[in-house]
Formats: sequence, C-alpha cells, structure tokens
Amino acid sequence: MGNIEKITQFLNDSCQLMSYQLWEKVNEDQFSLTLSYGIEERLSFSTNESATRTYDFNIEDKRLFILRIGNHQQLTVVEQQQLESLLQIHHLEKMLKKEQFIRKKMMESIREISAVNDLQSLLTKILENALSVIPVADFGVLWMYDEEEGALLPKAWVGGPGEDIQHMRMTIGEGIIGKTFLEKRSMLLTSYQDVLTESSSITVENMQHLLSAYTFEDLQSVISTPILVEEQALCVLIIYQKGQIPLLTVEDQQLLESFSDQVSIALMNARLFQHLKQQNELLRQRDHIHHTLMNLSLQNTGIQMIVNEIRRILQLRLVVIDLIDNSIFASPRHWFEESDYKRIFIIPDRPTFSKVETEEGMICCYIQPIVGVGQTLGMLLIEVEKQQLLPLHKMIIEQASAIFALEMIRKQSIVDSFYKKTHDLFREFIQCKDYLLLEKKGEELGLQSSAFSAVLFIQLPISPDLQGMNVQTHILIGEIRQIFQDKVAIIFGFDNKVTVVSQFQRQVDDLVKRTKQLQMNWQKMKYSALKIGIGSLYQGFENIAKSYHEAEKALSFLITRHRDGIMHYQDIGVNRLFIHQTQEELTSFVNEIFEPLANDKTKYPLLEETLLAYMAHNSSVGETAKQLHIHVNTLYQRLKKIEEKLNISFQNAEDMLKLQLACYLKGMVE
Repeated sequence: MGNIEKITQFLNDSCQLMSYQLWEKVNEDQFSLTLSYGIEERLSFSTNESATRTYDFNIEDKRLFILRIGNHQQLTVVEQQQLESLLQIHHLEKMLKKEQFIRKKMMESIREISAVNDLQSLLTKILENALSVIPVADFGVLWMYDEEEGALLPKAWVGGPGEDIQHMRMTIGEGIIGKTFLEKRSMLLTSYQDVLTESSSITVENMQHLLSAYTFEDLQSVISTPILVEEQALCVLIIYQKGQIPLLTVEDQQLLESFSDQVSIALMNARLFQHLKQQNELLRQRDHIHHTLMNLSLQNTGIQMIVNEIRRILQLRLVVIDLIDNSIFASPRHWFEESDYKRIFIIPDRPTFSKVETEEGMICCYIQPIVGVGQTLGMLLIEVEKQQLLPLHKMIIEQASAIFALEMIRKQSIVDSFYKKTHDLFREFIQCKDYLLLEKKGEELGLQSSAFSAVLFIQLPISPDLQGMNVQTHILIGEIRQIFQDKVAIIFGFDNKVTVVSQFQRQVDDLVKRTKQLQMNWQKMKYSALKIGIGSLYQGFENIAKSYHEAEKALSFLITRHRDGIMHYQDIGVNRLFIHQTQEELTSFVNEIFEPLANDKTKYPLLEETLLAYMAHNSSVGETAKQLHIHVNTLYQRLKKIEEKLNISFQNAEDMLKLQLACYLKGMVE
C-alpha cells in the first residue's frame, strides 16, 4: 500500500471524516490538490469556504500540507500527530524519488563524459539532463568564451531557441551572461524587471538576434552560472522559465551549479587530452631526475653534492638552508652568504615567490620549504623570475626538497647519538667529587678551567609528537649556537630539555642579554614558548655543578608557577625558599590567612585590605591609617578584629613572620 492510500485509509477509517481535501505545496505559495473526498474538487485552495475547517502541517519548518474538512468535523491532537507522521513519510518518499532521479541523470552525464568523443554532442546532452531535473525551466543555452573573438559564443542550446542565437557575440560584462562570466558567480533572477535591468547592457545587435531566436513576453525567472576550469571562467550555463509566476528556486540554482561542474569536467578532460604527450614527457623526465637524486643520497655524498647536481639540472643559482644547525649549502659556492640568510625574517610554510636582499642587491627567488616529520627543517631557495619557472622546474624542486628532508633527518640522527654521549659525560662531570678526575672530565668535554662558566637549562613544552619535538630541539640548539657563538662550551638536548654551558674569559655577564635575544628569535619563528633557567657565573670547574643546580632550581621555579620566560637564579631572591612548593600549596597557605578575613561580613568588611597595608608599612600605625584614610582608633579596632579572626598576636614574632609571608606570597599566587 502506497503512502497516499495509507493517508486516505487513516482519514476515512481512523478519523471517520465525511468530507475532506488535502492540499500539498508545489512552489512558493502554490498548492495542488492531492486528495479530495466529499468536497467539490473544483473548490480552489484560495476559496474562503466558511463550511470548512483547515489544519496546517509543517514539515522541516515549512508549511507543506493543508487539510480542509467539513466545519462540523474536527481532528483530535493525537489524530493530528498521527497524520503529521504519515505526511512526513510521504514527503520524504517524494524527496527520495526526486533525489534518485537527479542522481540517475547525474550518473548518465558522468558516463557520457567518458563515452562521448564529440564535445559539442556531450555539452548538448548535459544541458538536456540539466533541464530534465529542473522541469520548470523551459530552455537553456551554454555559452563558451572564444579567445580569438574575445567574446562568449553559444555552443549548445536546448528547449527551442532559433538559429539566430548562434549569431550572438556577448562580450565580457555584457548582459546577464557577460556579467556572470566576469564575476565568476551564479545569478538567480526571479522577476521580469530584474531580468530587464541585468540585460540593459546588451548591444542592440545582440538583442535583435536574441529576440529573433525566442519570445520572452512571459519570462518569469532566470538562473545563470559560470563554468570554471582551474579557477578560470570558460563558459556560462543559463536557463529560462516562462509562465505566470517565477518558479526557479535556490535549490534549482544549486542543481544547475552541479551540472556546470560536469561541463567543467568535460572541458578539463579535453585539456588533459591535448596535453597528454607533454605530461608523458614530463613524467619520463621526473623518473630520470628522481633516479639521479636518489643515487646521490644513497651514496651518502652529502647535501652539497646534491645541491650542485640540482643546479646542473635547473641551470639556476640556488641555496639550501638547514634550519636545524643554520648551515648553508650554495651553488655556485659563496653566491649566497650567511649575512644574506639573516635578512630573511619570515620562513614561508608553503612555496612562494619573494624578493630577497643579498650582497648583490635585491633578487627574485622561489622559496620551497623543506618539511619532514611535520616540521619545517629548512628552505630551498632558487634565483628565478616568476615567469621563468617552468612546471618541470617545480617538479624538480619538489623532489629535491624531499631528498633534502631525508638528508637532514639522517644528519639529525647522528647528532642525537652525539648529544646522548655528551649528556652522559656531563652528568658524570657534575657528580664528580675528585678534583683531579674533575679536571680530566672537563678537558674531555672541551671546557676551560680558567674561564667563567654559567649554565642554562631550557625546557620546551612536552608534545605527543616525539619526532616533531626532537626536530624543534635541534632547531633550538642551532639558534643557541647562532646567538652565543664561541661562548657555547657544551650544548646537548635530552628529552624536551636543552642544557647549555657557556664560558667567558672575564666576568662580564651579557648572558641574560643573549638569552633574551634567543627568546625573541624563537617567538619570531612561531614556536611554542620556552622556559629558561639561568645559573650564576662562576670561575673554575668545581663551580659548574653549582651553576647547573641553580639553573635547575630557576627552571623548577618557572614550572611550579606555570610560567614561561626567563628566570635567573639571582633574581629569585626569597622565593628560593618556595621553589619546590607547588602553586596549589602556596595558594592554600595564603587562603588560610585571608579567607577568614575576606568572609567577615560584620562592621569590619575591609580587614584584608587593612592587613596588607599594615604589613606594607612595616607595622606603622600612623602610615597605615594615613593610607587607609581612617582614624588611628579605627585601625586599632580592625587590628584587634584581625587578631581574633586569625587567633594570632601582632606582638608574637612567629605570627608576624607568618603574616608577612602570606602578604608577600599573595602577590605571587594571584
């Protein structure tokens, strides 16, 4: 039993209606009669019949059905709900059938794209399928841009236009068609006046041909959509609807855009066929180049040899910049110096053309990021003008960047092994208590016994991407070497931390200045924030462990306070006493003092402010009262209330120390 039969049975048997009409929305405010029983069918939907009662039924928030029954009858709430469920099923089935029909026509068009060799016949067939799924449309025309004539020409039409239409030549921006082509966006016009307005720019000659080809007296609505190939407009697909009222909708516009995509595919196929030989040749050259570069990599010839080979193939000057250790590999040698690299402030995250300042002046370059394990490892920079870069060049550059990424990761693995060894030696060094053995291990690490030494302990945020974090560690070490230069005596990464031992020949401490420069550069590179602990500057091997532990404590202070940035051990001050206390522990201690005061709702609501002022003025009653703008007696009353609330005495030294600590720490935890 179909849905209509189920609805009829429900109205007749379950509701026992003696007369009724069921109207279904067709378009906008138009309704068609679906069922009629006991009421004259000639009665139109708009008739205001006092002998009938009406019920509206909304499906998907739209007024889609109206039931008219005899005035002496009515539906219960339950019957209305049951009928609404049946109508919803009926509506969904209709929509499903419509979608199945559209999909069928789409599939036919897709099959024809690969089956029909004649482009003209294919375009006509696609246009016919488009009109079949938009039944309210009367005719359609496909316009294609002709570069020789510099105008849009009709290439296919369905639905009745006469032969005169093929004499039309629409320039870009002319009428609905020219405007759609120019703006690369579809248009839906639902009034004859709008159509006339948009068509006002059509030339007299084109208008004569158009009117000769078709009669537009009762034209109501138009949809015009561009056809794009590789973001470039090539065609315009336009359909027209005649009648009494506008019937084309936004849904029809979306359908037509779908068919315009099919035309785009057909045109793309034609282009691909024309360039097939060229692509085949390109693939052959790609295989040869890939084989050459892979051989160089497998032979472990190094990055410089690969750079030289790529220059030989491209016949263009280029340079590879390894961001992990800031090394440069140029071909020809020395045409691009380290000073030139420092002028590149922004590392692109995708291939781009850019002007780069060098010792020779400004040059135009193509910059290809070298990416591995989700991180930018370096840059491949080729000196070339935009119009000179061929597709073959881009293909070579992409392949080369992949080879360079492999080389950099391989070099990184070797460095990781060295860092592990350095880490183990350094741990033995700082734990050594025998001075003679300490000197021996210091010399093995390359340290100078007479120099002044300071240790930096740097932490990167922990990431589940261990490979990516490892790459960031290497890049950070490269940046540290760049800034500290010969002041770096020992440096290594371990887990998410980097340890640096810097040495100076005299006790001139520009360590903090260099560290701030490191932090600023790291922020420019848009990496995650660093936590940096700095130990004090000491002379002698035996004090390096002391500086290391100070840096460790400074870093621990930042970690427990959930802060990023730089902390010098000397700047911690009294906070050294709280390094190993967590933020939560300090907050708890402060709250023990201030919560009883803050919660006091008596005539002393400002006890917390009073205590802070009293401690800030070193227990001076006069200065505190002056700051709080109160009488001394009022202050004494508040102080007495504080003693009662906290069960302490301002005369007790231990209580005073506790209060001073709480007031000091309050500024830290807030």
